[in-house]
Amino acid sequence: MSDRWTENVKTNLLPLSIEKNDLRKALAEWFYTGNTYDLSYPDENCELCNHQGIRFQFEIQNYLTKSILLIGSECILRFSISAVDDQGKVLDQKETTKKVHKDRRQLISDARTKRVINSLVELAQKDTKFDGIDSSIEYFQERGAFSPKHLLFLLWRMKESGVSFNKSDFKMTIKRNREKDQLLDMKDWEVRKILPAMSASQQKWYHEHS
Repeated sequence: MSDRWTENVKTNLLPLSIEKNDLRKALAEWFYTGNTYDLSYPDENCELCNHQGIRFQFEIQNYLTKSILLIGSECILRFSISAVDDQGKVLDQKETTKKVHKDRRQLISDARTKRVINSLVELAQKDTKFDGIDSSIEYFQERGAFSPKHLLFLLWRMKESGVSFNKSDFKMTIKRNREKDQLLDMKDWEVRKILPAMSASQQKWYHEHS
């Protein structure tokens, strides 16, 4: 860790801690609460090390002073800040690492879900002939993905209506036989349209069965 980063941490952490001199001792007063925030855009700084471009904020709190800082997930691990579980038990570094990674994955997943739903709502507003918005959102919330035929239709309608969307956000499911049959019945150009939504294992399955 560079001296610059160390000095940033000291400047931000020590005034909010009981320990005012020894950084290692001061860090021991803090814990990761499990509270996380998605700012939608990476436009905040880490309140611990001052690293710029933070989108996902992780909350740490001082046991003694009750002070709070919103920081990047990497700082929790870099400075060995322990997490606590739902019962208030302090976790060791291995379990803390697992929790931080799990919470970050959940933030990313939630952000993707939000983007998909926002795109579908925008589609309903721009395409007045499309009356399946509610069922599409309900299906996505239940399964986290769309059938091949449903996905192809949505991507087509959004492109035609000028809806802004990230194609890779729209995942495909082929767990059911009818969904597998839908994919195999598609023309090559149709499959290419939904290819960004297919996982590596789905692409492998398709090439083995088509």
